[in-house]
Amino acid sequence: MFTSLDVQGLVNCLSQVPPVELQAVTLLRELRCTSATGGWFPAVQPDCVVEATRQLIDYIKSCATLLDKLKYLAPITLPMLEIPEWPL
Repeated sequence: MFTSLDVQGLVNCLSQVPPVELQAVTLLRELRCTSATGGWFPAVQPDCVVEATRQLIDYIKSCATLLDKLKYLAPITLPMLEIPEWPL
């Protein structure tokens, strides 16, 4: 899969991935704002909550799939990187 990708190539690749704005996160932010002003729950339609939940579940599954693929990458040694905590 990643047979010829070096560290800089991986950094470049990952830096081009746009951030994901999940509806569930947006709803949680609204809940915090509503809670801070004394309200209980934001006025959200049930279908919006269902869609946000589906989107979050799909995102979690995608992340798990990606992690499964990334665990097969060969380790990369970084001789120029000093980690002072390493001997501890």
